[in-house]
Amino acid sequence: MIRFDYNYFMEEAVGPEHGIAPKELEGLRDLASEALNRMAREKAEGRLGFLEIPYDDSIACSIDRFRKSVADRFSTLAVIGIGGSALGAQALRNALSHLYLNELDERKRKKRAKVYFFDNVDPFEILAAADVMELKETLFLVISKSGGTTETNANFAILLSMLKKKVGKRYREHVVAITDPEKGVLRKIATDEGFATFPVPQNVGGRFSVLSAVGLVPAAFMGIDIGGMLSGARTAVERYYGMDLFRNAPLLCAAFHYLFDRARGKRINVLMPYTKKLFLLADWYRQLWAESLGKNRDTEGRPVVSGLTPVPALGTIDQHSQLQLYLEGPNDKVITFLKLNEFGCDVEIPDFYPGVPEVDYISRKSLRGLNRFEESATELVLREASRPNASIILPRLDAGIIGELIIFFEMQTAYAGYLYGINPYDQPAVEQGKQFTFALLDRPGFERFKEQFDRGSSKRDDYIL
Repeated sequence: MIRFDYNYFMEEAVGPEHGIAPKELEGLRDLASEALNRMAREKAEGRLGFLEIPYDDSIACSIDRFRKSVADRFSTLAVIGIGGSALGAQALRNALSHLYLNELDERKRKKRAKVYFFDNVDPFEILAAADVMELKETLFLVISKSGGTTETNANFAILLSMLKKKVGKRYREHVVAITDPEKGVLRKIATDEGFATFPVPQNVGGRFSVLSAVGLVPAAFMGIDIGGMLSGARTAVERYYGMDLFRNAPLLCAAFHYLFDRARGKRINVLMPYTKKLFLLADWYRQLWAESLGKNRDTEGRPVVSGLTPVPALGTIDQHSQLQLYLEGPNDKVITFLKLNEFGCDVEIPDFYPGVPEVDYISRKSLRGLNRFEESATELVLREASRPNASIILPRLDAGIIGELIIFFEMQTAYAGYLYGINPYDQPAVEQGKQFTFALLDRPGFERFKEQFDRGSSKRDDYIL
């Protein structure tokens, strides 16, 4: 069971100027109740698919059947997507599979697929991957709910061309489309081509889709227990849904961040795990939080400024890169540690130059112990500098706990959006950038945006050194 330790968020730990008083949380009860009611209403309306997909065991069964039917033919998986169509699967790979899965020999991989992600428009990356992938043994997952994602389509076009040159007419057997169940250009292409497909539920947005086929299909090929993940996610929904403020850790966590923003002017949200196994979850969370909460209009159309800027950090590495700023720079950050109680592994540090006290003190200690000591020391030094920090504590690292954590963060983000009075499920501001890109690519119907771009993009040469 995941726990939320907020001791060092409170004023008694970091002082009234930077910490939150119990009466401030009590004062948020009515707004929190409104958030609970809004979630219940939207769930009843069928709008919150991310709370429903943990209960759909049929998708896990169909994915597992498909994986078993093709596993002997494909040793490599290429995941083509961007944002929510890639970040979640990358986080699952690091958290629940081998950190160096692609480098393992076939015996040690134990039928788990090598996995390559194509989530950027970067010629260096795609050409480098082409040098190491054996296309005849590669299954391509193209993931786009709408099918209109420019970056995904560009990478898919390039990789599909490479695949056709290598396998000829059998290329269709190498492609799986994960997209809208009924509509969209990728659904049409997949139907016309006869690609295998898996659906993205219509009421599940991209950044909330990791527990759908978007994340589960790649996870299954990496040997991850997708049924266990869904079970853990159900545990979280049943534990938190409808619970009041002080029995609802995601809601309470959202309330703290809301208060730190509105009442203390702290608008940077740092999430800091102390293992690389969890770092890409912090990266996934960055998109979830930023795209959901960065809005300038509330649900009534009134101007607002909402959202804290999410920053992923990694202990112990960032003790040597960011901690100085966190301790002596502006006190504008809310820091949450992602703690792991049981690693399930450890390495003892051997005797290291006995008789040299400057280094011998680490002899016969363990890496896990050192990790724990550094984490605890960082918590305390932040507290003593009046820097609010809390911990989300995972008892261990397995599929069920990760499923629970994903729902924790998704519910926290949704609740935060409700507290701000905004829609946490849309992203209207990114559309204009897409429109300009379409215009520059000469996509029909976007000519006026080309004219607008030309008018607005001029720069003075004397401002360029």
